[in-house]
Amino acid sequence: MIRVVLAVALGAALFGIALPSAEHADRDRAAALAIDELERINATAERLAAENDPGERSDAPPATTIVLDPPEPTFADPGRFRIDDDELRWIPASGPNTTVETAVPVRIDAPTIVADRTRLRLSLVRLNGEAVVRARLDRARV
Repeated sequence: MIRVVLAVALGAALFGIALPSAEHADRDRAAALAIDELERINATAERLAAENDPGERSDAPPATTIVLDPPEPTFADPGRFRIDDDELRWIPASGPNTTVETAVPVRIDAPTIVADRTRLRLSLVRLNGEAVVRARLDRARV
């Protein structure tokens, strides 16, 4: 009986020691996946600007749609993306934020938080005489 109690106590202690390491590894994994997603958006916006001429607001500007897919954590609390003018940010539930500065001017109507898989439409437009990539979210289920 004492052996069983000691085995359970030892198992609980080992689990308590291992869990923080697993959470830390999961946070690092989620951050790496999130940065990859943000870099992919940045590269897509840069490629869109490099390969096309900006359209005026009234015509159909060159555009592409990509799916923004936040990483799903296994141990740690989930994070979210924040998209703002010229800034793509990963905001984890705990730990430091990570920001990717855009290579080309990016504009969005209002700073937006994305916590679920979402379509992001990027279009190259001329705004105030400057070529910018306009970002719009499609909140429809992906």
